[in-house]
Amino acid sequence: MNTKADLWPAIRVLVRAALGVLTVHGQSADPVIRIGTYGSRAIAVAYARSGMPGRLQAQLIAERDKAKAAGDEKRVRELEAQGKAQQARLDEQGFSTGSVANLMEKIRPEIPAVAKAAGVMLVVSKWEVMYRDPAVQYVDVTIPLVRTFSADRRFAA
Repeated sequence: MNTKADLWPAIRVLVRAALGVLTVHGQSADPVIRIGTYGSRAIAVAYARSGMPGRLQAQLIAERDKAKAAGDEKRVRELEAQGKAQQARLDEQGFSTGSVANLMEKIRPEIPAVAKAAGVMLVVSKWEVMYRDPAVQYVDVTIPLVRTFSADRRFAA
């Protein structure tokens, strides 16, 4: 009987157990990783209702009108194309699964508090997850994120 060969499986088990404990900083040996997920469409709707897009559109229209008054047709075309592109992107975000990363940037300072309240270590779009290990637990943080836009009183409760 080779005692060295018999010890390797036991050593591997001990190393894995120790790494598991170290990974979760002293918590249980069976760590559960909690990931916050959100629905991008709800984020897009909250943004749209927040008044932010209206202010940006008003600014774009004012710039376009100024360019028209100055006779700068090239700038007018650029601004009109920009407005159409912004609307198309918002439509894709609200009615499909388009990325809302640009909208999430607007609430970036509030995201850590939402994550902490939900007890999650990461926040991702539910449409971007390609694989999940069974040890990973999803926590839906859509509504708390929507609330950060202070857009719709129906989400206030």
